[in-house]
Amino acid sequence: MRIVITHHNADLDALASVVAACKLHAGALGVRGATVSLAAQRYLALHKDHFPLVAYSAIDPAQVEEVIVVDVRDRTRLAEYAPILARAPRIVVYDHHPASPDDLLASLEIVEPVGACVTILCERIQESEVALDGAEATLMLLGLYADTGQLSFASTTPRDVDAAAFLLRAGANLKVVTRYLEQQYTPEQRLLLLSMIPNTEELRVDGVDMALACATTERFVTGAAEVIDRVMAMGGHETVFGIIEFTRDKRTQVIARSQVGHVDVGSLMQTLGGGGHAGAAAATFKRESLEQVKAKVLALLESTTFRPTRVREIMSSPVQTLAHDTILGRAKELLARWNVRGVPVLRDGQLRGVLSRRDVERAKTADALALPVSAFMAHEVATIGVEATLEDALEAMTSRDVGRLPVLEDGRLVGIVSRTDVIRFLYDKQAHTRADGE
Repeated sequence: MRIVITHHNADLDALASVVAACKLHAGALGVRGATVSLAAQRYLALHKDHFPLVAYSAIDPAQVEEVIVVDVRDRTRLAEYAPILARAPRIVVYDHHPASPDDLLASLEIVEPVGACVTILCERIQESEVALDGAEATLMLLGLYADTGQLSFASTTPRDVDAAAFLLRAGANLKVVTRYLEQQYTPEQRLLLLSMIPNTEELRVDGVDMALACATTERFVTGAAEVIDRVMAMGGHETVFGIIEFTRDKRTQVIARSQVGHVDVGSLMQTLGGGGHAGAAAATFKRESLEQVKAKVLALLESTTFRPTRVREIMSSPVQTLAHDTILGRAKELLARWNVRGVPVLRDGQLRGVLSRRDVERAKTADALALPVSAFMAHEVATIGVEATLEDALEAMTSRDVGRLPVLEDGRLVGIVSRTDVIRFLYDKQAHTRADGE
């Protein structure tokens, strides 16, 4: 007998990967564990007859010749299958999570850095020319979209996009996908969200905007991860750590989410005894209070060095500048020669303003090119520090509606960052990868 298993509290990507592995390995039985996520429960409530998963209790370990493990390789997340894994002659793993000390010793490992595990399996389904029906393609696309934030998370790769295109060609129904991606909260989830909103603490660590959302509840809340996703969306945070104490169970859970490549919550949660991947991870603490766990999370964040992109990495330097008494006619010539749209204006080495081509055109219209640049330059200048982040620069440009920001270090002009610099960095894949440390 050949079976396909996944981690406890299986999410949509895990469920989709089980079905995909069963298609790829003809004759394999998909196994449903003791717990599945609320999102997976909602999907199976209507589709369980189309995807007849076998209950684990119905499996005889002695009859299992091969175990195919999907979307996980950490033994601690496969505890219920320990008897089968201990005696299985052959174990095959498909996963996209980083390695951990508790990983299975598999006969064959297919572990690749993509946004969703189902992507890995879809690629092989396509190569093997295995036919999918519309319901199968739809479930796989649903799992892929769920794990990649509809192809928007930083962990999304071109391979995920290609897999999505393959599934659409195979008949995936986007209307159904959208229906099951829409959040339909249970009363317990709504109460948890209402409890977290006033108890969300914003903090800035090493230039990264984060939030700690805390709550205490008596009973375990199924689908708490979906609540944390909502907290992140509502606050626009780059990274969120949801810390929830379940008093009846005497345990506290940390659910972490990150939208930026320079914060790998999978590695952070692994340090705390949990796991996951770069954008989504979790850890559980038994017999520890919310305050105790919160202290551990804060200590870990303070001791971790993050690498957000700094202004000094993208600014232009050295900077072309003008003296405050430069004649506007001369400034017009210099702007054209330097091929820039604006330059800082200095007086006695100190920044006093910025002159743009638009300012020069105003002076030309007023027949005032014989005046010094100080007469038409912008005196109220938005500046930024060298250690500010790319996100800080984007926010300043947007809120002040300016196209360039002089960069200061200890009050001294050391560079300038422009819309062009920001756009160049955002679309330069190699620079982006270096800055994120990937």
